[in-house]
Amino acid sequence: MAHNHETLQLNRMLIICSIINLLYVAIEAGVGFAVSSAGLVSDAGHNLSDVATLLISLAAVNLAGTKPRTARMLTIANALLLIAAVGLIAAEGIAKLIEPEPVEGTMVAVTAGIGIIINGTTAYLLMRSQDRDINIKASFLHMVSDTLVSVGVLISGLVISGTGLHIIDPIISLVIAAIILIPAIRLLLQALRA
Repeated sequence: MAHNHETLQLNRMLIICSIINLLYVAIEAGVGFAVSSAGLVSDAGHNLSDVATLLISLAAVNLAGTKPRTARMLTIANALLLIAAVGLIAAEGIAKLIEPEPVEGTMVAVTAGIGIIINGTTAYLLMRSQDRDINIKASFLHMVSDTLVSVGVLISGLVISGTGLHIIDPIISLVIAAIILIPAIRLLLQALRA
C-alpha cells in the first residue's frame, strides 16, 4: 500500500513538472523565434527534450517493477533523444555563427530568468526522488543542467543588451549543446551497462 501511495505521489509530481516545463517551452520558443535568438530556441529544444525525459521517467516508474527491460529501453531512448537534440542545437548555432542576426538581449535575459525559476523548481521537486530510479535521477540531472544553461542564456542576454555583441547568442547555443552532450553520453553508457 505504501509503495502504491509513493508511486502515485511520484506520478503526480512528474506530471506537474512536465506540464510546467511544456508551458515554458512554448513561451521560450515563441520569444526565441520572435527575437531571433538561437540561444533561446536551442534552450527551448533542450527543454522540450527534458519534457520527454520527464515523461519517460513517468513511464519507467510505472514499469520498473513489472517490466525492467522496457524501463531500460526507455532510459536508452531518453539518452538518444538528448543526443539528437544536441545535433539540432549545434546545427542552429553554427548557422547563426555563419549568418548572425540581431537579438533583443533584454527579452532573452527575462525569458531565461523565468527558465531559471522553472528549471530550478523542477530540479528541487525531483531531488528527493532521484535515488529511487535511474530515469528520475536523469531527469533531475537534466533539470539542474537546464538551470545552469538558463543562467548562461541570461548572462548572454545581459551581455548583448549592454554591448551589442550579437555573436554571443550562437556561441551560447553551442555551449548549451556541449553541456547536454556529456550527461547524455553518460546516461546512454550507464543504461547500456545495466
